[in-house]
Amino acid sequence: MPRPPHHHPDGQPHPGDDPPPCSSDHCWLVELTGIDGLRYAYRVYASRHALPGDLFWSALHHHDAGPLPRVLDLFDTARIRPLT
Repeated sequence: MPRPPHHHPDGQPHPGDDPPPCSSDHCWLVELTGIDGLRYAYRVYASRHALPGDLFWSALHHHDAGPLPRVLDLFDTARIRPLT
């Protein structure tokens, strides 16, 4: 399940806002391009053998459920990489 992006206007982390540690075996970073030109990053927890399309759709559906501006639903615009 992806986690929402972290927004810290003051630049400082907020207590209890730190995500759990990731390993390349189960944590991916999926960046989606918004219609506002910004990129929205999500952590997706999945097998290291997960299909890129599944990671993309997981992040996209999570983003669509939130209050942020829409993102492009074009797979080719996403950046997907394992987190270590």
